[in-house]
Amino acid sequence: MKIFLTGFMGSGKSIIGRTVASQMLWPFRDLDSDIEIHARKSIAAIFEEEGEDKFRQLETEALQRIVSDPSITATGGGCFIFNREWMLQNGTVIYLEVPFEILAQRITAESSRPLWRNAEKLFKERQDQYRQAHLTVDANRPMNEVIADIRKLLQEKNQ
Repeated sequence: MKIFLTGFMGSGKSIIGRTVASQMLWPFRDLDSDIEIHARKSIAAIFEEEGEDKFRQLETEALQRIVSDPSITATGGGCFIFNREWMLQNGTVIYLEVPFEILAQRITAESSRPLWRNAEKLFKERQDQYRQAHLTVDANRPMNEVIADIRKLLQEKNQ
């Protein structure tokens, strides 16, 4: 089974995904890390040197490389927006929902995230699309509660 975690930047996809995978004894993948390893440069450098279109191409290629690996995969904040149909067809997509005000507290304006300067606009634009995920989890709670909900939802989905 392939599980994709989606949500806006700062929603906790990587840390929650890593913890759920560990508890369930599943492999964990961080798509941004896979992209950086394959491209041999940081996400910020890809955006700066080659632009968002190139990054999105690398992101799609990374998704397709890992689809056969059963795992829990943390995706970048825009991955589901640009690969929605493919992700919905090739795995279970879980949206980690967090209000923008909380995300803004987690990620400062000095962030190195390439799209942060337009964050509030992007957040508003992406909400309806994120909600098309198979499952939605309120991720604005203690991490242990979020993880317990994800595990419960996955168990119910597989029964």
